[in-house]
Amino acid sequence: MNSDQVLQTIQNENISFIDFWFVDIFGELHNVGMPSYAIDENSFVNGLEKLDASSIVGFKSVNNSDMILMPDPNTFKILPNDYDPGNRKNARIFCDLYDGSTNKESRYTRDSRGIAFKASEKLKEFGLTHTNWGPEIEFFVFDAINVYPSPYAATHSGGGSGYSIESKESPWAKGNVSTAIDIKEGYYPSQPKDTLNGFRKDVCEDLYNYFGIKIEAEHHEVATSGQCEINLVYDEMITMADNVIAVKNLVKVKAKRKNKVATFMPKPIFGDNASAMHTHQSLWNENRNVMYDKDDDVAQMSQTGRYYVGGILSHASALCAISNPTTNSYKRLVPGFEAPVNVCWGLANRSTAIRVPMYNRNQEKSKRIEYRVPDPTANIYLLEAALLLAGLDGIKNKIDPGDPVEENVYKLSTEKKREYNIGTLPVSLKGALDSLSSDSNFLIDIFTKDFLAAYSDLKYKEYTAFAQTPTAWEVSMYADA
Repeated sequence: MNSDQVLQTIQNENISFIDFWFVDIFGELHNVGMPSYAIDENSFVNGLEKLDASSIVGFKSVNNSDMILMPDPNTFKILPNDYDPGNRKNARIFCDLYDGSTNKESRYTRDSRGIAFKASEKLKEFGLTHTNWGPEIEFFVFDAINVYPSPYAATHSGGGSGYSIESKESPWAKGNVSTAIDIKEGYYPSQPKDTLNGFRKDVCEDLYNYFGIKIEAEHHEVATSGQCEINLVYDEMITMADNVIAVKNLVKVKAKRKNKVATFMPKPIFGDNASAMHTHQSLWNENRNVMYDKDDDVAQMSQTGRYYVGGILSHASALCAISNPTTNSYKRLVPGFEAPVNVCWGLANRSTAIRVPMYNRNQEKSKRIEYRVPDPTANIYLLEAALLLAGLDGIKNKIDPGDPVEENVYKLSTEKKREYNIGTLPVSLKGALDSLSSDSNFLIDIFTKDFLAAYSDLKYKEYTAFAQTPTAWEVSMYADA
């Protein structure tokens, strides 16, 4: 849509309010609503003078905080009724962030959507027109989460702390014989054990009918207690990032309406599988998939595609600061739970960090790589931008990833991993941030030193805060020592 079409649709559909969406540097969604009669052509030309950036974590200081929201008319969508159970009809528009004027040069350097856009512009230097992205979004939907004795105590611990998860599917719940799913036994169960079958379908229908987001598949995932997955049909870079934000928000809104709790926290259940966001990606020049080479006997992967893989693997540790940006992320990245911890690639091999799907040969359209490291707490705009820049760095510097690993990497000995030159990912958020500090040159041109410094500073503080908090496990283990 253009702005004229948006204004006409607002009138024709009797839209009451427009919600203007944008994300902070961590990918958290923010929103300001305006009545439709307050929106006109000037709103799209000069933007909205509505943002106090000092109130958004990681943005600006109070002495220089005025910013402009620039609506992107192409993202106009009418919202499902779950967003407003009254009789109002609402719509949403994503916004770009500008520094007090609407000149192109003044786009805010800490605008995640802007960073993704700048990264996509780099494709032209490599003779590429666009990239396609297809995330697999995993999450949990619980009946309830109880924090003891209070949410405050959970972060300060002085009064003791703990939490419990309620789910009709959990093996620890009483009286749920017909719906109980044991630890690690939740992959593709049928009803009645899959209690969220209808919930996922409701989400997918609204994603398509209201947001125009096409779904490849939905299903229950491996963990107990309501682990779900929604796979999105591939799309171009910015569109897909917008779509992921919409998916995550709709899941939370629908869960709330049903008095449930949706979480994209990677590892909420000790001893069970965690949530990932495996990210499929491919490179294109118009209608030609640049990653595809029909004459390659091994993976039908072009040399350009191999260099792209090499770039991501060579920067994998630094990428973790963006692809796995929370302390909880590293409770997922441990052996034994199908999460990748080894830096290597393989064909149809889910034990490697990068997998080249091999369902069918001679299929140019579907040739892609799947990066299996990210989790759903990642800011999707930054994730796509960082993966693209790492891959392009591999192409630029001809970084060969070596031969694909065909064995189960989880079962390889230390000696064998050394022989195959297989590295390991960081084991903590601090380790990832340290890696980013020493390996950020491939990002600086687009992310800027200012953004990386602000992002890292906040994440180091987050790590320190949680590192200083005693856990219930530590008390039980060491209190009598």
